[in-house]
Amino acid sequence: MKKKLYIVAFLLPMLFMLAMPVVAADDFRIEEESIYYIVVDRFNNGESMNDLDVDRSNPIAYHGGDIQGIIGKLDYIKDMGFTSLLLSPVFENDSNTFYPYLVTDRQEINKHFGTKDDLKQLVKEAHEKDMKIILDLGINSNEGPLDGELVQTALSWVQETEIDGYKIDLIEGVSPSYISTLSTELKSKQENLILIGESAGLDNLREFEAAGLDSVFNPTPYEGITSFSVPDQPFNNVDTIWEQNQEFENTNSLIHFMDNTNTVRFTYLATEANEHPAPRLKSGLTYLFTTPGIPIVFYGTEIALNGSEPPDNLGLMDFRTDQELVEYITLLSKIRSGVPALTKGSIELVKNDAGLLVFKREFEGQIAFVAINNTTKTQSFTLTTDQVGEDKELTGLITEDLIRSIDGEFPVVVNRDISEVFVVRDKTKINYTLFFAVFIVPVLMIGFIYLNKKRHGRPKPE
Repeated sequence: MKKKLYIVAFLLPMLFMLAMPVVAADDFRIEEESIYYIVVDRFNNGESMNDLDVDRSNPIAYHGGDIQGIIGKLDYIKDMGFTSLLLSPVFENDSNTFYPYLVTDRQEINKHFGTKDDLKQLVKEAHEKDMKIILDLGINSNEGPLDGELVQTALSWVQETEIDGYKIDLIEGVSPSYISTLSTELKSKQENLILIGESAGLDNLREFEAAGLDSVFNPTPYEGITSFSVPDQPFNNVDTIWEQNQEFENTNSLIHFMDNTNTVRFTYLATEANEHPAPRLKSGLTYLFTTPGIPIVFYGTEIALNGSEPPDNLGLMDFRTDQELVEYITLLSKIRSGVPALTKGSIELVKNDAGLLVFKREFEGQIAFVAINNTTKTQSFTLTTDQVGEDKELTGLITEDLIRSIDGEFPVVVNRDISEVFVVRDKTKINYTLFFAVFIVPVLMIGFIYLNKKRHGRPKPE
């Protein structure tokens, strides 16, 4: 996998020069984000002094994770390619449980997690790595009416710590007008602040978007994504799902997930079906990173963390496990960030047949095809010049496959449990100058050294 990372890192710039539009740095938009979602208590213990009431044998007790633990793993998250961290609520909480969504005081940091200075340090170090920190406000149905005090509290954290955004549960009482007030106040102080909503459905999303929400958790594809947990299953209602995404004007800014605090783990679904989770996770992750929307990866997905219903799904992170999925996410991140069609493009279904899903992404003349083979057999399909274009070829960014047309058709073969992202580029011709410099000159040098040694032989001993 490391070899593939190096190859992709080399290939992408070459492909940009050959076939891709130039994207200026100031064109960055929210759809280019990718988010790593952390439950603070269950991620990493960086400071033993705040290990109060820790009991790892009790699923509802504190397990020791804290803000310093996140600081210590920023490079780990950055290296996977994530641009933002979403933290579960870090505020003072009901003392009878670790569950962080029973907030009692948003003006104080939960003593189990650290201090305000720890949060400032986290934001500072994240910003130095070009990463954003987003806090969950922890709004829940146990609270009274939302009012201006909450707005001012949210504003004070932005001013004091320079966090980059908030997640807000769109429950009863959180109206578009309230979001408008919150957005106006916050963005008057920090123009690029991100506001994310989470809702059980997609009702009235246009109103919330117009009021100032930048993104929303989209639950619609969840059932389809979880279908990857078992091979040879069609992705149900894929066309309908992509059509429903149109409820949000900027469909590429919707957040898609495989699992979160309220669901069983994707790994649990696979293991319950007696499936090895890694191949199934790779299929789901490929979909997550290549379809319209912002991928959000729940902590532990990259180590196939298991868990059924909450709180069993909120297990303790383990950093000593196999890195196969970590490397795969890293590869997908490089591909997604390097191919604008995957973050900004339209989507068109090509094939959806019992575990083989193929779709086309297109943006400003750039075309990419994604093939996900979540089956137990090698699969093949054919693309036409009408779909790909004349005098074009397909370059694979995962398996490094190169496909050229034969009589106007592109025969594609994808092995079992393998996904591929093909970018369309102009048919290459041999660059003889480059070929000579890269291949011929080294061969001539080796030949020269060999002949020189043979001619002179070894020196005779005196």
